Amino acid sequence: MELVLFDIQENRFALRASAVSQVLESLAVTPLPYAPPEVEGLVNVTGTVLLKIDLALRLGMPARTADANGNLLVVITGHENIALQVDRVHNKINLDESLLTPYVDPDKRNLVCGEFTLNERMILLLDEQSLDMRNMDPTGVPEGGGGLIGFDLHDTARTDAAKQANNDMATVTVEDCGETYALHMAHVQEIVEIGALTQLPGATPEVQGLMQLRGQALLIVSLGGLLHRPNTTESKFVLVVKVQGLQLGVSVSAILGIERYPREAVQAVAGSQDAQLEGYLNGAASREGHMTGLLSMTGLLSPQAVAHYQRFLTQQTTFMLHNNHLVPSAMRRMLSFRLGSERCALPLGLVDRVEEYTASVDLPEGDQSLSGVIQIKGEIAPVIDLRKMLGVAPLETSSYVVVRVDNEPWALIVDRIERVIDIEEANITPVRNQQNDYLNEVGKLDGELISLITLAPLTLAAKRQMK
Repeated sequence: MELVLFDIQENRFALRASAVSQVLESLAVTPLPYAPPEVEGLVNVTGTVLLKIDLALRLGMPARTADANGNLLVVITGHENIALQVDRVHNKINLDESLLTPYVDPDKRNLVCGEFTLNERMILLLDEQSLDMRNMDPTGVPEGGGGLIGFDLHDTARTDAAKQANNDMATVTVEDCGETYALHMAHVQEIVEIGALTQLPGATPEVQGLMQLRGQALLIVSLGGLLHRPNTTESKFVLVVKVQGLQLGVSVSAILGIERYPREAVQAVAGSQDAQLEGYLNGAASREGHMTGLLSMTGLLSPQAVAHYQRFLTQQTTFMLHNNHLVPSAMRRMLSFRLGSERCALPLGLVDRVEEYTASVDLPEGDQSLSGVIQIKGEIAPVIDLRKMLGVAPLETSSYVVVRVDNEPWALIVDRIERVIDIEEANITPVRNQQNDYLNEVGKLDGELISLITLAPLTLAAKRQMK
């Protein structure tokens, strides 16, 4: 049984490795109104919005103890994916099931389903299916107020079907410049915390600057500035919207929640020529009776305004290129792993899958660079021991990283899989340029050097096999 070990406060837990799809750094959390106490809110993981669960509360601990600088586990419960914040992820282990003491409850599943001892320390095994939150009930909802929803940015068919079924209007309710506003959920691609801003000379007053979002530059404009309101509050969140092909960030001081309203609840703006408002909503829950302005995205960001931002960004290109220190660095997303004691990484786009290590079959009189072949998902894959290629002493031999070269699978032996990382291009340095060498660059992340692997030698090997 392959397990992932992690800590929460002074306690150590384990989950089945097959249930953990990703290990990430902490992400910004969007509060979810009326959610149970153990639900911290929503996080965006590569375009998909997931529930983030406070595992400490789920386990009956008195308060949240997870380190904000720890790791985020994306866990497959069997029906959905959720995100768990933990203090520290250790490593994977292979446990003989005979060493596990199961907790058996004939009537229901238990979150803690067993225990085992490792290095004289007790570790509790969690049942990922017991973390399923599909049937969670809203809490603290006044009569007739609010609602609890989650959404997948790419699952448009499901969200459209849900809207059609109940004819409700989903909104994101925000606060800025002391006023409350709502935007249609369909206009909001994601919500993130505001980051460091690069100021732009010659910008109009509402433009706050450029912010880096997953390696791309995002133009940030303040909601108060768009509404010509005096700037009296600090911007803390950014709503990422796309208008007429231009992606922008609209900054606000607070996110009040995600709410549903009947479409007939919109009150028209009587005698007003304000194109920025569709109407007013009579606020939900604790804000009931507090009028909330429902914003019109086309009125807020008119075609003329979008064209102005497009021209402004084009004009800034030359300036930014001559001021490289102002340009947000491009990022390279990679899968990091250990070869012996060395930390290495491969571009994530080259990785087909990760498989648990099993013994390979030797090939008589085969290529000396090959360590045999294995069968993966019905395909025969040549095996390359990267440690041997780089002259590194092996330690664990726990996994294969399966890549594809000319659409053919290759299995690379590594000691231990770590996590997906982002390295700035500015922090990557070429070190060699030999066609038969697997190491051609070194990256720097959090003060640590990481060897970046190239698959160029595999391309040459593939061509030799075809001859």
